[in-house]
Amino acid sequence: MLNKDSAIHIPQHFLSNQAVTKIFTDILLHFLVGRIKDLSNTDKREGQVILNLFRIIFHGISTYPDNEPVLKLHVRTIVIACLKHAMQEKRPTSYYQLLKNFFRSVSSGKYELLQKEFIQLLKNLIENLCKLLKEAQEDDTKELLVELCLTVPARLNFLLPHIPLLMKPMVQALNGSNEMVHLGLKKLEQWVENLQPNFLDPHLQTVKDDLVPALYKQLQSGNNTFAVNAIRILGKLGGRNRRLLRNQVPLEGKENREDGLVVSVQLPKSSGGSATINIALDDAVKTAAVMLERPVLTFITNGRPFS
Repeated sequence: MLNKDSAIHIPQHFLSNQAVTKIFTDILLHFLVGRIKDLSNTDKREGQVILNLFRIIFHGISTYPDNEPVLKLHVRTIVIACLKHAMQEKRPTSYYQLLKNFFRSVSSGKYELLQKEFIQLLKNLIENLCKLLKEAQEDDTKELLVELCLTVPARLNFLLPHIPLLMKPMVQALNGSNEMVHLGLKKLEQWVENLQPNFLDPHLQTVKDDLVPALYKQLQSGNNTFAVNAIRILGKLGGRNRRLLRNQVPLEGKENREDGLVVSVQLPKSSGGSATINIALDDAVKTAAVMLERPVLTFITNGRPFS
């Protein structure tokens, strides 16, 4: 395989043969896990071959579910080894790519055994990924780490203690490539839909200075899908979105005319034709803004105020 590309069809054949796939997966995993350190040699053929073989094994569990218990035995070793070498190597991209392939494969189906293994690793995994993201310099590396942070294969209820750490990666995703924006909007909408306001809102407040401009950026991006998703998220937040939006959206204002903000209304005349009436809105807008800023609105009914 190091000298001839077509040789990779040999392990592919054994992995796709139902009679021997489980045994061969076990043998090949033991071989590959012992050589994870060689992933740093992606400039050489060896690193690419190892990465490709891992990818074939990960994808194989969807076709052959019996391979899941075999892969389960190596989850901890693979994850810890990737994190360890990523912290030591100057060019750790291949380790992130291996985790990306692993996360995607586990998240693509109902692999209870594999997800249970990840649950035990969640704290250290997310903390280390966020640490690596903070230290990353290259944009491609940052994007890989943002995706890893937001696609850790675990159900939302297990991720709850780690939501505060995931806020910044989510915001970074909203400012990234189209693929990352899609992921960031999807993740934020999932949180808004499924988490209680008294839990989620304080965490949103910690990133509101970056979150609101990121959402506003998507409203102006020209991408209809992203704009609709951003509006839908703000709609699901309901009145709570005003806490985030207050004094945050960088709107470009235009100077009003000398007579201020005016709406022109055309009314029909009894004698025929129509008459144009200009209604000044400045006072109405100011009054509405003042009322919205108040924690409790006061109304007047029958000459008496009530809240």
